[in-house]
Amino acid sequence: MRNIIVISMQRITLCCMAVWMLAMATTAVAAEADWHFTVFPAAIVKGDTVLLGEIAQPSGDISEESWQNLAKKKLWPAPNRVGRPMAITRPKLRNALQRYLGKMASKAVLPGSIALQRGGKVVQKNTLSQMVSRSITNATQQLDGEAVLRDMTIPNFIFLRDAKNRLDIEPLRTVDAGRIAIRFMELDPNGKVVRRVNGGAFLDLWVTVPCAAAPLNRNDILTPEQITYQRKNLAYLRGDAWDGRGGPYRVTRTLGAGTPIFEQDLEIVPVVTKGSRVALIYKGKAIRLSVVALAMEDGRTGEVIPVRNLQSKRTVYATVLNDSTLVIERKR
Repeated sequence: MRNIIVISMQRITLCCMAVWMLAMATTAVAAEADWHFTVFPAAIVKGDTVLLGEIAQPSGDISEESWQNLAKKKLWPAPNRVGRPMAITRPKLRNALQRYLGKMASKAVLPGSIALQRGGKVVQKNTLSQMVSRSITNATQQLDGEAVLRDMTIPNFIFLRDAKNRLDIEPLRTVDAGRIAIRFMELDPNGKVVRRVNGGAFLDLWVTVPCAAAPLNRNDILTPEQITYQRKNLAYLRGDAWDGRGGPYRVTRTLGAGTPIFEQDLEIVPVVTKGSRVALIYKGKAIRLSVVALAMEDGRTGEVIPVRNLQSKRTVYATVLNDSTLVIERKR
């Protein structure tokens, strides 16, 4: 009976060990499967042969030691000429990795293509994006409103021809809402520009501007009740928005409700309006004559406008004195 119990315990122990070994093997397989490596869209090669660690970085459950061993894996020959990039399409890249890595190539996350340069330096898109954001943010600090940067048109990467060179952005002289041109500069150690690369971004600038509270017709007098304030994007405003000061004004064109009011949409309300009857005074050294006349144009104080003498039917030019009087002064 005792022998039977011993044998049974041995079997149980063996079963437990088998289960444990199977679990460990399953965990190892799962861990092995739970990682991948991402191939860069652009990379620098230092030697005659491309190494896996030069063109990719790992993600997931893989030890640093394991990756360092894999990173030394030799792939295909490097570009022959220093500082001259070589492009490889995605299908060719996939085939090359399968050739040199075998089954491990299935762990690769591939870009649309890869550009390789022997020697020099590469600046990736995320760094370029940060450079643009920093440059435009600094330039917009003095602008009123809320600035929002979007739609960057920048390269996915920029190769520098020498590792000692650096990349910078040309200073922005003026920054306005809308499309902004960006120029990257590759500079040598002496600060000389080696080459330039164009880019750009779009700047939204949100401000609160005066708008028509209700539809306005041409020549309508602008009153406080006809003005409302709305948040608008200056990138899409064609003109200089009115600052809400001054007056009295009238509008020079028809404005719909909610339409921003631009400076060019306003003019000072004239003292004399076209078609109004005024007193036309002739002044001379020894004579002063007043007649009724008809204003042929709008006029403001001090302006010279044409008026028609209703007695003689002649049109003359006179200076606006006030809302009811124009004068022609003869000094000789």
